[in-house]
Amino acid sequence: MSTTSSRAADRARIAEIDDKILALKHSIQVLEAEKMRTQERLDEYTYPVLSLPNEIVSEIFNHFVPIYPSPPPLVGYLSPTVLTHICRTWREIAFTTPALWRARSRGLPLSFWMQPAGQTLSDECLAALIFHRARWEYMTLMLASESDAAGVQGAMPLLLQLDILSWGNTRPRIRFDEAPRLRSVIFWSNHSSTETFPWSQLTSLTLLYDADCPAILQHAVNLIYFHLVLWGESETAVTADIRLPCLKTLVLTQFEEGDDHVATHYLEALIAPSLRTLEVAEALLQPNPVGALHSFISKSGCHLQELCITGDTRSVSEVVYRHRFKDVPKFSFDMAVTDYYSYAEKFSEKRYVVL
Repeated sequence: MSTTSSRAADRARIAEIDDKILALKHSIQVLEAEKMRTQERLDEYTYPVLSLPNEIVSEIFNHFVPIYPSPPPLVGYLSPTVLTHICRTWREIAFTTPALWRARSRGLPLSFWMQPAGQTLSDECLAALIFHRARWEYMTLMLASESDAAGVQGAMPLLLQLDILSWGNTRPRIRFDEAPRLRSVIFWSNHSSTETFPWSQLTSLTLLYDADCPAILQHAVNLIYFHLVLWGESETAVTADIRLPCLKTLVLTQFEEGDDHVATHYLEALIAPSLRTLEVAEALLQPNPVGALHSFISKSGCHLQELCITGDTRSVSEVVYRHRFKDVPKFSFDMAVTDYYSYAEKFSEKRYVVL
């Protein structure tokens, strides 16, 4: 029941509440003012990384992706698209950095790598590549016909490295006589006469053996690195010694593990007086591995610093090898390298090294 005293108490309580509301509103106003001042300070702050000039950020971006000429993935980690997802500023910088996007790269040199092996390009893709032939620097190509081979010929002023395979029943002859900077070549089952290819300017050569190998080596006198992949029996006898005066590294591997008919006479035909590193499959030293190595080293007159025997079987014990070649400072055995593919996988990081 309402009484005079209860109503007086209610009025007093309302007055107290009004005072508290007024005080709280004042506190809110003070807090909102403080919030505004704090936000203004934050808005004025620039994160150090965002204060960098765009040119510096662009250079950092170029070091984020795999070093050219190794290609970055199209999506995911290490893809340049990751850089566009951080903030609007970085997105704009990434899209205006040509080296991240070789498709938007204007006049920058190009690196092109096909994977998997054994598949040729469509006519449209090949035509697009040929259109930019003057910008090629590191190229992997699969050619299926004489017309493909004819199409890629022409001036290639920037070309440093070429990995080329002819695919199909016919092996087209390759002609690259307008590539003054070419130094490194990986040849798969190609026919390229010594007159139509600049062998003498090469410093690095990986060659899948065919009948032209002896003639090629007679012209490739400036090789520093040579990897010979032997496959099946030799169709051409090596009738004369092949001298490679500048050669520092020699690698001999089988194309396929367990090839019982692979040629084993190539090492004895080579003379490499400057050789420092030799890596050879024991299967290619048969029937007398120790004798074959000793004869080669003695005949070449080289001072080996590294010798590695590859393959997953041993006909001579490691103890015997080390004893007979104790003058070689670094002697090793690698049973994981059994064929060309295992070698290529192990040393994939050296793919773009041009000597």
